[in-house]
Amino acid sequence: MTVLTTARNSFPKSHRLLKPRDFQNVFQRARKWSTNGLTLYARPNTLGHPRLGIAISRKCSRSAVVRNRIRRVIRESFRMCQDQLGGFDLVFLGRAGLERLERRELRGMVNKNLMELRRCERP
Repeated sequence: MTVLTTARNSFPKSHRLLKPRDFQNVFQRARKWSTNGLTLYARPNTLGHPRLGIAISRKCSRSAVVRNRIRRVIRESFRMCQDQLGGFDLVFLGRAGLERLERRELRGMVNKNLMELRRCERP
């Protein structure tokens, strides 16, 4: 079954954190949510749309295949709910043990962190 990507579910370059300076800005004054092995750092931006950065190191998994699977799951979850997030810069940071999770568990952790962010931003 083929899924058509709409403009709403796209992930353009403008929605990515690309420079180390952008990552450092998020880490400096960010709110933080953690679940088993995955931490979300979020900081408001002035752009009106969210931007995503992912930091999954070799400490999470020695296998590049597994690290890339983790990144794909995070990007997929972000794409599906980015229109509900508002203007935030987000960085997902992986920790050791993340490799043992199945795709469904990992997606649940990412969605839980994003739900906490949405709950926090609304009064």
